Amino acid sequence: MAASEAAESASPGRGRPRNPRTEQAITEATRRLLARDGYDQVSIEAIAREADVSRPTVYRRWPSKTHLVFDAVFGSAEVGDVLTSSGDFEADLRRFVAAVFDFWRAPEVAAAALGILADRHRDPDLFIRTQQLLDVTTRTAFGELVRAGIDQGVLDDGIDAEIVYDALVGTSFYIAQVLSPDAVDGVADRLCSLLLRGAQLKGERR
Repeated sequence: MAASEAAESASPGRGRPRNPRTEQAITEATRRLLARDGYDQVSIEAIAREADVSRPTVYRRWPSKTHLVFDAVFGSAEVGDVLTSSGDFEADLRRFVAAVFDFWRAPEVAAAALGILADRHRDPDLFIRTQQLLDVTTRTAFGELVRAGIDQGVLDDGIDAEIVYDALVGTSFYIAQVLSPDAVDGVADRLCSLLLRGAQLKGERR
């Protein structure tokens, strides 16, 4: 048993604070195993062994492998930096789309995404959590970025931010996860150019 786990187990009383280093070790081990072995081959037992903790230590924090994988892969994603307006909407959009492609192409994300999508339909709690991440956190931040583009006079104020978001995320997921990895090269700029042309001010469309 690892020293941090032993110290945590020795702490008296229920509801005691969890050791963040233990959780970090578990999520980092999960990402390593996903990248190396793939989603189907990863198990709680393998993760515990890789993180040098016991299986009960893992299960005290996550009810299943899918929940742990979700937190390890998607819970660590940072959207703030790539969804903050700089005053240049086109540059901001290109930065966001490039970051989305990079995210889907990360080995641990590529290994986990389809498995999580399949499992989330069998787990109402996980379904809600994925919706909160994709539809509340990221979608809301993207909507604010689009509003900044309207305020800058770059976008038509009638733009449907919801469908633009769906087009960006859905297209990037399909290309990165379903098509050949070679298909990703240069596609972020092409996708941005297409969307910018459709979303710009009506008087500026050619």
